Amino acid sequence: MTYETGAADDLEDLLTKLDTFATTTHGGWTQGYTPNPQVTDGWFELHKGSLSVSMKYPTDAEGPPVHMSVHHASGYINSSTAPGAHTADSGNGYNTGTTGHTNANLLTERCVRDIGDGPFPSYTFFADDTSPNDYIHCVVEPTSGMFRHFGFGGLVDAAAGTKNFGDNWTGGEYVYGHMMDVATNAPATDPNHQTLLDGLGGTGDRLFAATIRIASGLPNQSPAVWGVSCAVASASLLTDTAGNARRQIHGTFRSGLEARGFGGSRGSFSSGVIPMYSIGAYYRDPNNDRAYLLGYMADVRAVDVTNFEPGQEVTIGSDTWVMFPMSIRTTAAVANRSLFSGIAYRKVT
Repeated sequence: MTYETGAADDLEDLLTKLDTFATTTHGGWTQGYTPNPQVTDGWFELHKGSLSVSMKYPTDAEGPPVHMSVHHASGYINSSTAPGAHTADSGNGYNTGTTGHTNANLLTERCVRDIGDGPFPSYTFFADDTSPNDYIHCVVEPTSGMFRHFGFGGLVDAAAGTKNFGDNWTGGEYVYGHMMDVATNAPATDPNHQTLLDGLGGTGDRLFAATIRIASGLPNQSPAVWGVSCAVASASLLTDTAGNARRQIHGTFRSGLEARGFGGSRGSFSSGVIPMYSIGAYYRDPNNDRAYLLGYMADVRAVDVTNFEPGQEVTIGSDTWVMFPMSIRTTAAVANRSLFSGIAYRKVT
């Protein structure tokens, strides 16, 4: 099964459902802690191949949970290793071992902001196991009408050719959380929002951004093994936990040619047209700023949701897409608003 939706009592229950979905219902992933989440410390981990994703939420003594850190490593070590400390961690996500994971600290790096501790009116897990593009994408409703997105998987490689690399490079595994600027006048293009493979974000957002493993094969890449998806030059992207430089990835969510061409196009059932654009990843050569298309996220599109309700299903040809706002679908001056910026997920059954 590659699709699941339901409700969850609290964050522990939500992550327990995600663990069951990943390891059993959908299958193919291995849990890093037993139980998963490991409630004593608030640890959660899943791994498959060269992708380890781990999360940390405040324990009752540190919390209660408001935010949840999201970490990306190239491998799993063991059940005694804290989130953020597994093999060659990317460097995004607050980590000081077993202590100090307060909500204030978690909010300083990649996390799912304001995910809270439930009850969650709804969650939806989307997945596919078409190797090497296996993914699990999660949509969670912390409070009625507000959504959070986080996930992990492998890029669909661009076709080989003179202007991209196709299969001539190693890597492609990605992890993303969800950061929101909670100002009540925040626009949908606020650079302080970060989710999916985002193309916006300045130096203050580099530690919140999605990461992609780029192990080898890209121009002037060495010694970097991680790319960071934001609008920050490689020289300013800090380092991973091993001290290696990181490289810029230009993600196309909310930025780039696709977003400029289709981001403001509104679809509807009455018009019979629903413009959506794919979420791609371009590698930026640090020596000359040339951009090379690496690939795109499978079964995810950006979409204007002006005319679509949260969770509404739309059939296009033989595919069913499920529409969600990036956060809160409203133009009102409220915290966590995302106006009509939306995300569509293909329902694989």
